[in-house]
Amino acid sequence: MPFRMVKMLTFPAIRSLFLLIATVAVMPLARAQDAPVGPPPSTAPAPGTVASSGAPTIASPPPGPGQPISFSHKKHIGDAKMGCNDCHEPSRNGSTLAMPQPTKCMLCHAAIATDKPDIKRLSDMAKNEENVQWVRIYRVPSFVTFSHKTHAAAQCQDCHGPVAEREVMTKEKDLSMGGCISCHTQKSAPTTCDTCHQLNSVQLHQPAIESDSRLVAMLMRQSNTVSHSLRQFLAPMAMPGTLAAGLTR
Repeated sequence: MPFRMVKMLTFPAIRSLFLLIATVAVMPLARAQDAPVGPPPSTAPAPGTVASSGAPTIASPPPGPGQPISFSHKKHIGDAKMGCNDCHEPSRNGSTLAMPQPTKCMLCHAAIATDKPDIKRLSDMAKNEENVQWVRIYRVPSFVTFSHKTHAAAQCQDCHGPVAEREVMTKEKDLSMGGCISCHTQKSAPTTCDTCHQLNSVQLHQPAIESDSRLVAMLMRQSNTVSHSLRQFLAPMAMPGTLAAGLTR
């Protein structure tokens, strides 16, 4: 019976039904536009941190995670006087620093500490073209734009703590929004939103989701029932020109 009922519907009826469903789906967004704006994200350093050069230092840092290969930054940087780029090779035009992999390690360890179990493992991994699955200590959220290249004038310890003194790495610096702003303020660096975020929506001050904006643009071109407030809400979103034009017609 349901199948026969759908089969009897004409194309205009189906289109009207689709537009009705679409309108109901986007109406909550229009109401959200008129709702009071919540408090902005905290721009203060996280609790339990102390002021220091660079980002605030976490007073009681968590223990370092276990790594698949033991690595002492103290031995390599503090004692051997190696530079960070000797192991962390810049990539993507310097915006990121790669984690060291066996082929990189064996450039030195083909002749150094070859009797150590971890070095033997690295040697085997290099021969088999395997990568070490390092456990990340610091991770930048996807909605934050960060480049090591633009921070080239900063010291590594500003964001990572006293690396050259550490046998085991742990999260010692507060790299939350408040922590980053604290460091930028200290060093007279920019603190506007677009310093760290790609602002695709002027009103929302948060990235737009392109797939969602494409769908809404299509619905807005097809239906005149979408509220004016929703049109204003979505219009600033960055989209391909042909889709953005559909929002302002």
